Amino acid sequence: MTEINLGRLISRYVNYQTSSMPKPQASQTPMPSTQASKSSAPAAGQSSSPQMAEMQGVDQSVYVKDMMKLPKNMNEFLYMLQRNITLAQLNQRFAQANRASLSQTQAQILAQLQGLSLSEANEVLLNGNKALAGQMQSALKNLALSPTGMINLSDVALMIQTNGKDAITKLITTMANSAKLGITDLSQLKETAKLINASVATAAKNDGAQTMKLLMLLYLPWLPLQEGVGFDLEIETGTSGDDKDSILIITITALNFGNVVATLVLENSNSVHVNIECESEFPKDELLMRIESDEKHYSMESVVSFETSSKSIQKQVQEKPQAKINMSNTNEINPFLLLMAHTIIRHVIEIDKNASQGVISHIDQA
Repeated sequence: MTEINLGRLISRYVNYQTSSMPKPQASQTPMPSTQASKSSAPAAGQSSSPQMAEMQGVDQSVYVKDMMKLPKNMNEFLYMLQRNITLAQLNQRFAQANRASLSQTQAQILAQLQGLSLSEANEVLLNGNKALAGQMQSALKNLALSPTGMINLSDVALMIQTNGKDAITKLITTMANSAKLGITDLSQLKETAKLINASVATAAKNDGAQTMKLLMLLYLPWLPLQEGVGFDLEIETGTSGDDKDSILIITITALNFGNVVATLVLENSNSVHVNIECESEFPKDELLMRIESDEKHYSMESVVSFETSSKSIQKQVQEKPQAKINMSNTNEINPFLLLMAHTIIRHVIEIDKNASQGVISHIDQA
């Protein structure tokens, strides 16, 4: 069987644009959240299939994980894994946790409405809703992971296999129902099925390094990578040992900043020391600010240090950014090491992409 390039599939899928999708019925598997075209009737010679607006990369990535019953963020995935719960059970816990804060916020808003004019009342309600949304988003990210609960990569592989097979069955049913409705363009559903099938095939190997690569890729597709640019990720394994099991070395070859090498050392159960070697031109303050922001949500502590070189950047001729993780040949990994590795890769690649567009800091995008 020809080996499937999962990274390439993910890159293609993120940038895929659809032209025709059926509107889901209540009993069908949910389709990507798009809106039907407002055309009242097809022109002569054209298909009468309902036309759908193209779906953005973020929506596509969310749709894949929804189909596989996986949460949007990696820390939520690790939380589920540690507690052996499903996505439905995770969402139920969120709902229960937010009821108290919802009632309190509503009471505060009602109290402030007394004696206010209609315009003032509307303003209070608007600000209150924004504040509530911010509280809920923070609650979704700030999950109390167990620092002693090692992540078993075999468990990760099993979850992806089980959920992926169920997702493929749903997609096949959806495609069959769509065909009955006269929908001929099922390209997006087929691409989704191909991606999920590749994930299941990789997970079935139950190889620690490949499973970690798969997990990283599943939570990186939201990056706005252009068709043909993509992103390569490789995992290298060495010998296991008490010291090596608590160390990850990440080498990222950026398009604008050469090699960025991050050495992650687990100091204690939830504290990670990060040493980053980079060129002097690399925006270190920007990366540090992003890392500190993630720390707050992950209940993680870290010490970040930089080693810079004054040598001019030797830009390599390459079409896409690349990342390589060197880890011990083990089937277990500390959750905070895993989260920090994901954080470093995600932000360095995004900073590199921004630099290609002339953006030095995310603040410049405001």
